[in-house]
Amino acid sequence: MMHKVMLIDDDVPMLKVLQQMIDWESLKLHVVGSTYSSAKALLMFEETSPDIVITDIGLPKKSGIELAMIFREMKPDIRVIFLTCHEDFHYAQQAVQLNADDYLLKDKLTAEQLEQSLRKSIGLLSRISTKMDKEVSSYNSELFKQGLIQRVIDGVHPGSTVEYAARLGISWEYACFMMGTVNIHYSTYEQRYVQSNLPLISYAIYNISMELSASYQGITSFIEHEKLVILYNYRDNLADNAYLHFQKYLQELRNHCSHFLKLQLSTVTVTDKMGLQSIGTFYHQIVQYKNEFYESNELAVTDVQLFLKNMFLPSPQGLLDPYKSDIERAILKNDTESICNIVSAMGRNAQGKRIEPSELVQDLLTLLRSIDIMFSKWKSDEAIYSYLPYARTLEDVMELVVSKFVHIAQYHQKGTRQVVQEPKLQIIQHYIDKHLSENITSIDMARYLFLNSSYFSRYFKRLSGINFTDYVHQYKMEIATKMLKTSNQTFESLAMGLGYSDRTYFSKVFKKYIGMTPSEYKTKHSINRYINK
Repeated sequence: MMHKVMLIDDDVPMLKVLQQMIDWESLKLHVVGSTYSSAKALLMFEETSPDIVITDIGLPKKSGIELAMIFREMKPDIRVIFLTCHEDFHYAQQAVQLNADDYLLKDKLTAEQLEQSLRKSIGLLSRISTKMDKEVSSYNSELFKQGLIQRVIDGVHPGSTVEYAARLGISWEYACFMMGTVNIHYSTYEQRYVQSNLPLISYAIYNISMELSASYQGITSFIEHEKLVILYNYRDNLADNAYLHFQKYLQELRNHCSHFLKLQLSTVTVTDKMGLQSIGTFYHQIVQYKNEFYESNELAVTDVQLFLKNMFLPSPQGLLDPYKSDIERAILKNDTESICNIVSAMGRNAQGKRIEPSELVQDLLTLLRSIDIMFSKWKSDEAIYSYLPYARTLEDVMELVVSKFVHIAQYHQKGTRQVVQEPKLQIIQHYIDKHLSENITSIDMARYLFLNSSYFSRYFKRLSGINFTDYVHQYKMEIATKMLKTSNQTFESLAMGLGYSDRTYFSKVFKKYIGMTPSEYKTKHSINRYINK
């Protein structure tokens, strides 16, 4: 059995030495990635799911000890070997507490030592595998099923994967597979459930899929990062209509979820004949690129290669600018019909231009946040900012956007002054208001909240959909537009008051977020006032 290894060391030459020091293949080991950065290591670990990690302890930002603790939470059976330049008992003590397999000094490291440590890790992994054969039960079978779908996605050798499946009672006796990915239509989810219940609801959908699969031969469902993955193993012959069998199952799944959970699902099914080892490649491409974005909620792919060539185009600068003033007016009037029509026009424009989905979503997040800030006295629904990046279809995205704008309009109309749902966002907003004349950074904000700066950056991006620097610039530029309409102060004075010591830089930032220079903006609105008189 081949095991995956990840190498981490901020000394790049050391990474090369490690890779060349031994014959990894002879030990049935495959180095799936190496990095000098602890931040990149976390992403790489999530993407590759290695079995063994060899890491330097003295890494910047996060130490190897801290990384190992996180890795163990993500994958409890991970084996860890530590490298260090220092004979520090404190480090060694922590390594022992983490149940590390070994603790090696880099300046004394030999190929024999490295091989010995790796053989120890391999032995421990083998014991876990043997133990699995004896302990598969209703309690832990789901963990092993997650291991199975991970093997499929990683493209592990088909023979060993089929054997692994057999130990779980899953018979994959035929060479041909179909695959389906099932996603929640978030615009139906947010109407009925709170964001914190998403893992629970995802598991409820998985349970429904499991019950249904008992009546459909060859179909196995998996849950992967709150996403449902369905594999159908079938015999390729003319007597059986495998396609109809699979589609009938998926339709019944959609119907059950609609009836019992009141949720709409979007599905992508790959009915083009696939071998077990090619499933992972197609899965990654479909999940990453959202090729179904402008298609229907129930898409069947009969030709994978043709489907994956369906390319998107970059989002042009200012794509959504023409709609902003219309949206603001519709919100002020609480005109739901106009909001729906404007958002529908946005969607048709994006579809006609074939805008890359993630770029369109980013543009929408920026627009939503700017509108939200303008009406910040009213209650803000932060959950939609989290749903949008995961929505798989244009229909779902635009329905979420409509829901957000209608929500803003309704609270504006009522005149309520309820606080923001997320307490820290209110605190962050208050801090920005008190320090408008300063150059606020994410480090300043993190210190104020007594948070680690890296954690705060990730937290804020997850909370708002944009990074903290963009949020501050955007907020200040909205204030600047209001001041330019009502105040006669100079650009220099306005820039200084908003924390920009250089007028040129202020103008550059203003143009980036508003679409024109401060002079152009002031001239435009001066003309409008004159005309309106």
